[in-house]
Amino acid sequence: MNSVSLMGRLTRDPELRYTANTQMANARFVVAVNRKLSKEKRQEAENNGYPTADFISCMAWGKTAENIGNYFHKGNRIAITGHIQTGSYENQQGQRIYTTDVVVDSFDFVESNSSGSTDTNQGYSNPADLGMSGQESFDSELPF
Repeated sequence: MNSVSLMGRLTRDPELRYTANTQMANARFVVAVNRKLSKEKRQEAENNGYPTADFISCMAWGKTAENIGNYFHKGNRIAITGHIQTGSYENQQGQRIYTTDVVVDSFDFVESNSSGSTDTNQGYSNPADLGMSGQESFDSELPF
């Protein structure tokens, strides 16, 4: 099973583009997702210069891409479900670069633009919603 559920904040505005041949919308964006750390471990990590968030590269297609591109901006909270897709390309120096992205199948608005409140649950989902899955805490296994 290849299923991903994330909730975090956009690090910049999504890049909304359209393919040349079919004019299908595609959007690329990065979501900053806080690591699940206790208050003490988060403070310790910050004091020692360790990251407390992961930055996840995401992409969306079609109406999902258009809606994300039109309604989300830097700093907005978003909840997404999707799947991991790997790929590779050759850069200008001839080196093979490997990529890992989350392809968004559905998303939800986590906050309202007008009131700033959270958990409004006004979302858009593709019919093929993969569902949400929880993530276990691994605090005890972290080296800091």
